[in-house]
Amino acid sequence: MVSRFAILSMGMRAVAGAAGVAGIASGGYIAFAKRSGWPTAPEGDYPDKVVTLPNGKLKSVFSILNYQKSDKVKPSLVRNGKVYTARDTSGTDGSLYGVAWDPTYVEINNARALPKAPKLTREGFEIREHDVDSKLGSEFDFFDNNSILTRYYPSVEEMVKEATGASRVYAFDHNIRSATGSHSKEKLKGGSSVQGPAHIVHTDYTLTSSKQRLIDLSNPPKVNDTWKPISKGGNSALIPKEEVKKVLSKGGRFAIINVWRNTQKEPVQVFPLAVANGRTTSPEDLVTFEIRYSDRTGENYFVRSPERTNKHRWFYFPRMEQHEALVFKQWDSNGNLTNDAKIKVKGNGKEAAAKLEKMPPQFCIHTAFKDPTSPVEAPDRQSIEVRCMALFLPEDSGNERI
Repeated sequence: MVSRFAILSMGMRAVAGAAGVAGIASGGYIAFAKRSGWPTAPEGDYPDKVVTLPNGKLKSVFSILNYQKSDKVKPSLVRNGKVYTARDTSGTDGSLYGVAWDPTYVEINNARALPKAPKLTREGFEIREHDVDSKLGSEFDFFDNNSILTRYYPSVEEMVKEATGASRVYAFDHNIRSATGSHSKEKLKGGSSVQGPAHIVHTDYTLTSSKQRLIDLSNPPKVNDTWKPISKGGNSALIPKEEVKKVLSKGGRFAIINVWRNTQKEPVQVFPLAVANGRTTSPEDLVTFEIRYSDRTGENYFVRSPERTNKHRWFYFPRMEQHEALVFKQWDSNGNLTNDAKIKVKGNGKEAAAKLEKMPPQFCIHTAFKDPTSPVEAPDRQSIEVRCMALFLPEDSGNERI
């Protein structure tokens, strides 16, 4: 049985090959893509809508999210040179090329009000208790890069290992986000620039870049790798090659997990993070976005606007506090969208569909958004996200919790 994911992938590889020939004068990339700036929180002629439950608790809010126009931007599962940016050594991105924004009015549900709390294994995300004060001290400085690498990373790795049942967990990347910090060009002490909230529906890894990131982490760090300062001598690998070989072999599995949290004592009230149920995204929704570094090219997926605005089931945790961590999938090699996963499913029709439904979600698309319940005087959001590589070795099969 060949999946839609596989068919699209084969088609896009053919396009990518043709693009390499057509764009040879511009370094192998298509040169006619239109230039665009990075979007801020979208505005539009839509009401600030808030829905409450009979008991008065918040059920959902309506807001505008930045998708890609489905009639302007074609789906792509592999790199084709059409949608891209360049990133400098401080972590700052240049202009965007090949995008066509489609501000879309959607419902974002209060995950705290659900009868069953979301789980990594079911929706692809969950919230966990992870108290910074008790683990790292009340004065822990999230703007000190060395403290993040040497103290926060190990704490996050321990939590992700507990949440997933992984054999090994390696934290390898992080961003601090703040609109005011980005505007004032603030930098972490000894680290990269503070980034603004990302007002784009996206996920951080692709069919190609997820596996490549795993392999890259078994080699010496590159120029932009945030984990470079904790590499022995600045040139040793983060993950042993033998472990990478095992998880890429039969019976192995890897997942990229994002841990997102508020870094302030006040709850998040401005530009919170929304995540979509991982089972509501389809291959046809996805657009490969290239991030061109000086020594490599990374990839994300941007997301095309769905024909039905309620197709993607969006959620958020209102007023997240510092002791809470939002843990969600960025990639799962055993996920329900990849061809490898579908090949493992035996049977046809309803039987196969039922088996696929039980398979874990691949990833969660996500974005910052303008919350209509935000007080005018609320402080700016400050958050940190840490990306972790979770490895499931064949000999530990059966211990997975995702």
